[in-house]
Amino acid sequence: LLVEVTCKPHQSSSSCFKVTVSVAEPFSSNIANIPRGLVNEILEEAEHSVPLLEVYPVEDQDSDTRDIALALEVVRFFYDFLWRDWDDEESCENYTALIEERINLWCDIQDGTIPGPIAQRFKKTLEKYKNKRVELIEYQSNIKEDPSAAEAVECWKKYYEIVMLCGLLKMWEDLRLRVHGPFFPRILRRRKGKRDFGKTITHIVAKVMTTEMVKDLSSDTLLQQHDDLDLALDSCYSGDTVVIFPGEYQATNLALLTDDIIIKGVGNREEIMITSEPSHDSFVVSKADNVKLMHLSLIQQGTVDGIVVVESGHMTLENCLLRCEGTGVCVLTGAALTITDSEITGAQGAGVELYPGSMAILERNEIHHCNNLRTSDSSKSTLGGVNMKVLPAPKLKMTNNHIYNNNGYGVSILQPTEQFFIVAEEALNKGAASGDKKDDNMLSKVMQNLNLEMNNNKIEANVKGDIRIVTS
Repeated sequence: LLVEVTCKPHQSSSSCFKVTVSVAEPFSSNIANIPRGLVNEILEEAEHSVPLLEVYPVEDQDSDTRDIALALEVVRFFYDFLWRDWDDEESCENYTALIEERINLWCDIQDGTIPGPIAQRFKKTLEKYKNKRVELIEYQSNIKEDPSAAEAVECWKKYYEIVMLCGLLKMWEDLRLRVHGPFFPRILRRRKGKRDFGKTITHIVAKVMTTEMVKDLSSDTLLQQHDDLDLALDSCYSGDTVVIFPGEYQATNLALLTDDIIIKGVGNREEIMITSEPSHDSFVVSKADNVKLMHLSLIQQGTVDGIVVVESGHMTLENCLLRCEGTGVCVLTGAALTITDSEITGAQGAGVELYPGSMAILERNEIHHCNNLRTSDSSKSTLGGVNMKVLPAPKLKMTNNHIYNNNGYGVSILQPTEQFFIVAEEALNKGAASGDKKDDNMLSKVMQNLNLEMNNNKIEANVKGDIRIVTS
């Protein structure tokens, strides 16, 4: 609704700044056929005042009005993105640092450092928090006398929801907690271990099972048939094998791998397609001592964690196709990963990311077209095929891999600027782009100190270069 705003000058230095609004002539609204009389009634009821953040100056105004418009946008940005209702309720020793973290979060969302699905999840959580708070206030205001037992319980329920959402948002705002993935509660699953009678079962996943499917199995193999991959995974104990026949599948239980099992497709890997469930945060997460995935295509859709996350133990990927939408394969501290004869593409960050103290063996893989972040920040565009985070150093062995057409470097080694035990400070500033003969000695020293072994790899056509030491 187009209105005119009239400002009254200050009567004194202590007086409030007064403004009033009135309907502009000719009458104009973006709502068709809105009754003029209704508008007048609402303005009169509001005593011709409206919330400051609901005023938007129109175009073609003078410079003073533009200054006011800019000030309003700053205030609007503060209350939309930086202010939280709980800031009034809690003491904060360093409020400036808290605001900086929220600004950094906003910048990471704007420039694409945080993948789109994660950003949408955060925005929805923030909006849900605001709505729940309004619901509680309105509910309490409608209680005219002492609340009944039912009303008191309802108030506590609404308050508890707000507290939970507040906790999630605080995790998001802490940069230290945002190092890896989103922060929504994960369902933890107890390790089953071996069956009581000591036998293992082969689970067949197909709409219909035929004798042709099991002709190569030994006669004493124990079988169970499932038409749903989730059911098969839920029925597994350590030592079991899940055999998947061609088709398209979804399985949220892939994010709950706690037992040592083998999951393998039969036929071409392109014909066994497993897609993520967009409403969930994780796709494949392993916490088992030894999990193996073979002859599969993993298609990431909407999930916000890495396409495969090895949180602990060891995982093997053999002859798999990984089409990423968010982050790529993440190997967390203390975990180990072996990837052979596989293809990784489309990650918004690095195709394979090694956290400090992790281990990985990569043999005969293709890693390409990764680091698709839409950002102008050069410091965030260094990731590409493989990224290693130092301190403590991860261990990596790469043999006969093809790493190409990544938006950052083929292999990037991320270390703090003060780390002197890897290279001297003056050498560190030079970097270690492959092909620079003067840096060969430094790169060799880095590889030796990092337990980085590279043999017969083809690293080419990466936008930033092939191998680089990146300082944070």
